[in-house]
Amino acid sequence: MITFTLHLPPLTEAQQFALEEALLKIPRVDALGLNAAGEALQVTASQDVLRDMVATLYSWASQYPGMLLRSVAQCPSKASMILGKHSPNDLIHYLATCE
Repeated sequence: MITFTLHLPPLTEAQQFALEEALLKIPRVDALGLNAAGEALQVTASQDVLRDMVATLYSWASQYPGMLLRSVAQCPSKASMILGKHSPNDLIHYLATCE
């Protein structure tokens, strides 16, 4: 299993609900809110669903102007990755090395 933190700008209730709903549709993905504002999610996923999970994240974020450039993936003990500055494939490879 891979665990990483997804740091987000402050979300509206609708944005937070849409993200949680999108992630719930992917088997073997669990997201736990780390704060009440929805600005940080701890995500755990099996390696075989990384492609679907990343596609879902990019699809969700692209619905909101500027969200990709303000969303950051952070693996423990690794440099963070801003979603909007990298391709989905780059993010998949980055997450595949998380522990």
